[in-house]
Amino acid sequence: MKQLQLLADHVKIGVPLPWNVRDAAGNLLLSRGYTIQSEAQLQTLLIRGMFVDEEEFRRQRQASEKPKPQAFDPIWLWSDLQTKLSLLLRDNVKDPDFVDKLQQLSMLLQLLTDRDADVGVFVMMQADSTKYAVAHSLHTAVICELIARKTEASDDERRTLINAALTMNLGMFELQAILAAQNTPPTERQRADINAHPARSVAILQQAGLRDAEWLRAVAEHHETPDGKGYPRGVKNISPLAELIRHADIFGAKISPRAGRCALPPNRAARESFLSMGGQENPLAAMLVKEIGIFPPGAFVRLANGEVAIVLRRGKLATTPTVFSVTNSNGVPYVEPVRRDTARKEHAIDSIVPRQSVMVRINPSRLFGYEAH
Repeated sequence: MKQLQLLADHVKIGVPLPWNVRDAAGNLLLSRGYTIQSEAQLQTLLIRGMFVDEEEFRRQRQASEKPKPQAFDPIWLWSDLQTKLSLLLRDNVKDPDFVDKLQQLSMLLQLLTDRDADVGVFVMMQADSTKYAVAHSLHTAVICELIARKTEASDDERRTLINAALTMNLGMFELQAILAAQNTPPTERQRADINAHPARSVAILQQAGLRDAEWLRAVAEHHETPDGKGYPRGVKNISPLAELIRHADIFGAKISPRAGRCALPPNRAARESFLSMGGQENPLAAMLVKEIGIFPPGAFVRLANGEVAIVLRRGKLATTPTVFSVTNSNGVPYVEPVRRDTARKEHAIDSIVPRQSVMVRINPSRLFGYEAH
């Protein structure tokens, strides 16, 4: 065994040793993984003589120089997507590449939803209420994508749908943030601006150079209803894209907290949406309930044993999703969330727990298994 003598700059205090350290005679001094705690300890060892097997040293050096593969973390990517979307929607026509950048974000949303739809719903349910304006458009787009995938729509058709959902409220982007933080009903001026926002959104998109007729029509009609009682024009012959966006928009608003009201429990929001969409008479109604679920990822629930858990993934049955308990029956947080089988009687879901009542920090990347190791 050929040995190399270590110098001070080879060893870092407080960092585990990457190789076994020996004395000049080859006797083991310190095992791989040992941590030198102080400068004095290091100097004593250096004076005695610290040696490492040359082959082991070389292998470790080569391994450390190899680029580490980038871990796929959709939680971070969803957050980054929301940040970029917020900046883009705020600047809109000030950015000469607005339409191209928006479509790139739509493609990323499709990719993330395709890779792990449960994460998309989880992020939607856990959204920061202070960023309601951009989060709501993003959530509407996620719901639209989940439902549209079940209708055998093409990638391009779904992307047009997503584009329209992301830009439907361009005409009231700043007002939306104000209304979300406002405890009082909209003023007459605000109500007028709300009624005008579909047409204003279309005008902004056209000013940005958009010529896609289907996209523009979906934005223009996303508050119209088949009975002619919608706004701004009261038309009855509505774009199918606009109809889906409207339902997704309403459902997303129901489950999102705002200053003036708490979010509806998702199971109640799903039931209300199902009925308002025409129930069994409307295939989209059943798709919405099935794709989001009555206990969607990101929702907090109370189990039969009294524990509070967070839903991570949808299950084969709507009533048996994958959950992790975050507190015991006395409300004491677990050091690490504990997986529970909701098909078991003692761990069956009893009720929805309001998100604002759960004072526990969650690391979603770790729960989903995406955290880099």
